[in-house]
Amino acid sequence: MKGRQFQRGEVLTHKQSILAQCFVCNGLDEGGVDCLGKSCPLYQFMPHWVGRVKKQISEARRIAGTDALRRYRESRKGA
Repeated sequence: MKGRQFQRGEVLTHKQSILAQCFVCNGLDEGGVDCLGKSCPLYQFMPHWVGRVKKQISEARRIAGTDALRRYRESRKGA
């Protein structure tokens, strides 16, 4: 079953570990709601956190990042 790697004892990424802890803490419920567990040190990383603020980047920074990635990929083609 997808998403239950922790129950099978598989190695997890940081994000998977956080999601697994939320799953266990919520009584094995995948309801997709904010648990409001503000005292939990992992709360800020919870996927359904109501207070989440998405990081905003300027258009100029986005373009600069895209250009840098394109240049990097082009340099790797010749390697």
